[in-house]
Amino acid sequence: MRRDTSMRRGTYAAAAARRGTRAAAARRGISTAATKRGTSAAAGVLLALTALQGVQGGPAAADDGTPAAGPGAPATWQPQGTVLAGAATTADAPAMKPGVTYRDTIKVGETRIYGITLDATSSAYASAFALPAPGTRVAYGDGIELKLQSADGSDCDSTDAHFRDDGAVRPVGSAVARLIGVGTSCQDANQYTLAVHRTSAGASDPGAWPLELRYVLEPPLKAGAAAGHAPDAGTASPTPLTSGTPRQATGGTSFDTAAPVKTGIWKDKVLPGETRFYKVPVDWGQQATVFSDFSSAQVTDSAVYVGSGVRLTAYSPVRELIDDEAHSYLGTPTSVHEQLAPVSYANRAADDTAVSRVRYAGWYYFAVTVHPDVAKAVSGAVPVTLRVDVTGATQDAPAYAGDPKAAGIGVDAHDVSAADGTPQSAASSSSGNSAKRFLGFAALGAGTVLLLALAGWFLTARRRAATPDTVTRQLPPQSGFGPPPSW
Repeated sequence: MRRDTSMRRGTYAAAAARRGTRAAAARRGISTAATKRGTSAAAGVLLALTALQGVQGGPAAADDGTPAAGPGAPATWQPQGTVLAGAATTADAPAMKPGVTYRDTIKVGETRIYGITLDATSSAYASAFALPAPGTRVAYGDGIELKLQSADGSDCDSTDAHFRDDGAVRPVGSAVARLIGVGTSCQDANQYTLAVHRTSAGASDPGAWPLELRYVLEPPLKAGAAAGHAPDAGTASPTPLTSGTPRQATGGTSFDTAAPVKTGIWKDKVLPGETRFYKVPVDWGQQATVFSDFSSAQVTDSAVYVGSGVRLTAYSPVRELIDDEAHSYLGTPTSVHEQLAPVSYANRAADDTAVSRVRYAGWYYFAVTVHPDVAKAVSGAVPVTLRVDVTGATQDAPAYAGDPKAAGIGVDAHDVSAADGTPQSAASSSSGNSAKRFLGFAALGAGTVLLLALAGWFLTARRRAATPDTVTRQLPPQSGFGPPPSW
């Protein structure tokens, strides 16, 4: 903000009558200046409120700021983050920073490599998701394969994410991990690399796929803190939640925009070709069960059979694939479900990956997908009912030697109470909260400046009316911020 720090004052050369005239003029100056400053401050407040409205709501838009898809068109995950071009070799791998989201593209048969620097105490989780466009031709084995590797060539972790059904285009991905205290490899402070490889059948779409990548760090436990024992998950078959009044939810198109939902019954609609994301707050010691009931829809062609017509996929707070279940859909009611293990820090040592990946409290993500070919069998969107049931007494968090929130680990009572099914925006889920705080301070600051300006002008006018004017020296220029630091 520019501030005028100089004023011109005339010398005292008039009698009392003229002094009164000057005082009146000063009072007029107060009114004029106050009006101008009030208008400017009001404009500033209006600008801040307008910007805040843009953060909180406004016309629907895709995650990348483009207008949302029109009625009948499936909404899609638009990649977010800083552009980072992966290298073909480990020697040229560009460095990633923890907690930062990146985007890239990957071609058929290509391997993209990214650099990660790790210490000897923090566990690390690196995720990558491929986001092919709707209508893209994909085959059963198409997808991406992830590998985390140390500088000496040791494989820390690897996984793959494939469509597992012809034509089932949707976001596919997972995360790989370096776990401290689990196993003996990849425990040192060193340079590591994340490699993402794309597999594709010959008849599949040859175009490049967008990628979204990130990695997060989980701090270690304090010295002497025990990891505890993994709880018994039990063997009883899960049962769906049936009590409660159904509420409306609007699933997001990505992890960042996932709709928060808690224990209860939630209704939504999913178009063929869409994947909708929901997130459930699950605390230490608790267990989440989610049933996804796909209702009947208007059948247009009863001869169409879609083997994996509907799907429910569960992900951990660090975007690691836990499990998924698919079922055929012919326009008649069907249901799929996922039941997670009780959340425990000790789960990381389990042999079953579906258990070992439920190793921290936080937001667990559930993605509901309707196969694009369902559009050949039914008309319009498929009604979906989510039956979310989080059970078990909350336990104390482990004694971390740092704050695990940067990795998305942990939830609190506010997270649970605020889980109302409202879709999030990419801005509000990352920097949006900071933006709201900044805009709030900006609006408050504008009002404060207005009050200070009025007080300052009033005191100046009083002095002008009561004492002789003198020629004032110019104030030194206001010091501003220096150049940004070099990172």
